[in-house]
Amino acid sequence: MYNYPVLIHYHRKDEAYQSCNFSKRPADSVEFVKEQEYFGEKFSFTQSSETPLEQMVFTVDKDGVSKEYPIRFNHYPLLTEVWILDGDDTIYYSENPAIASPHYKDQNPFAFDKAINSASFDHHWGYQGELGCQVSEEETSFKLWSPTATTVQVVVYESASNDAPILKTYEMQRGNSYSYSHKDNTIGVWSLTVPENLAGRAYQYQINFPHHQSLTRDPYTIATSPDGKRSAILSEKERQVEGF
Repeated sequence: MYNYPVLIHYHRKDEAYQSCNFSKRPADSVEFVKEQEYFGEKFSFTQSSETPLEQMVFTVDKDGVSKEYPIRFNHYPLLTEVWILDGDDTIYYSENPAIASPHYKDQNPFAFDKAINSASFDHHWGYQGELGCQVSEEETSFKLWSPTATTVQVVVYESASNDAPILKTYEMQRGNSYSYSHKDNTIGVWSLTVPENLAGRAYQYQINFPHHQSLTRDPYTIATSPDGKRSAILSEKERQVEGF
């Protein structure tokens, strides 16, 4: 028996989800698990088959009019995740092109460029300055490159142990300088300077995006808490490696 995990995000500008009937083919006894989410309605289920499958069909029926969406399965047994919009015949296999669609209520026309045009994205958002955490006797500075974030906070913990409580949460500020020189192009960079030496403590970034949020360690960190989930703040002396 083959079991294909599937996650479908479905969006309607009119939000008339209660007026729709949803079905799938091949049909089986497994029902949809349906939830509301930022995109609209989310359907999760497992498509079972005694033989390998290449695709399935998701059908939406409203007022006697049916629309079929053929969905190509990901490599078995990986999750197949798609974004479908009413009025748009394209089946999207990643989020950014979907939210760039004119059929999405909160359309972000720049999202499609981020998905397919890496050169344009780099030209607009690229940065070549120092990132991460820097410590001196008088202050501690943080810099994070996260151009798609809406807000970012630094969560500082009392120590670098796994279960240390929160000491304080600081708001980071987004850069506002756009330049063709990546050294000066700070519009995708979030910064914070704390007038205090925070060596010996740990931190994480609370990053908020348009449709989700993430609490994570610093991707530019050079030391972590024992479990690897938090970034440790090292003094200048601790950063020195003997022999270098």
